[in-house]
Amino acid sequence: MKLFFSPSKGMQYKTFKYSEDSDVIGIPFKDKTDFLISVLKNFSQEDISTKLKIKGKILDDVLNIYSNFYNQEEREAISLYDGVSYKQLNLENFSRESYKYMRDNVFIFSALYGVLNACTSIRPYRLDMTNKILEVSPYDFWREDIEKYLLQFKDETFINIASNEFSKILNRKVFNVIDIEFRQCDGDKIKNISTEAKKARGALLNYLIENKISCIEEIKNFNGLGYTLSLELSSEKIIFFIKKIG
Repeated sequence: MKLFFSPSKGMQYKTFKYSEDSDVIGIPFKDKTDFLISVLKNFSQEDISTKLKIKGKILDDVLNIYSNFYNQEEREAISLYDGVSYKQLNLENFSRESYKYMRDNVFIFSALYGVLNACTSIRPYRLDMTNKILEVSPYDFWREDIEKYLLQFKDETFINIASNEFSKILNRKVFNVIDIEFRQCDGDKIKNISTEAKKARGALLNYLIENKISCIEEIKNFNGLGYTLSLELSSEKIIFFIKKIG
């Protein structure tokens, strides 16, 4: 069973205690990543602002990131990302066994790196799958390489905890993908609140890592943040969790 997760725009350097116990996991598509960085470095300020849809201080920070990209300190991906989902991860409390589970099973999609092992060392960046910086879309740029890379795990079940922006790059005709969905129940209305879903995805990933979950039935036992399994909405390929908010 392999777990797939989204990256985040927010990044912050953090370190967890078992990082130095393992061999370095390389970047799978370094040449393609370096190519994208070279493209971004050659864009004007106006280009970066338009293509990445940013301005102000964020624009200044991103220009600095790419102009000094290779001078930045590296950190394991799962400890560098710092968005809403990642704030649900108790990295400092992970055991050595949980770290190994994460290293063996958790992957993160990325518009700059393609797909990463959670413990691959990367540098800060800003780039989404919705940012078209080439003539082809990021999906077309990455799809074939990601699929070939993931073929080594073809016999595994892929548990998709990533957002649709990233997870739609998974070829469901080739891989056995189980999608995880979160919804919020407000009275008799079922809602899909983005921030709540992001928190839930992070809480679920934390639960899977801390408990070293290895089968689908154990996933269904998740009850963090007030969520419970919805048998009514779930199916063979989708596991739904519902939370009452009103």
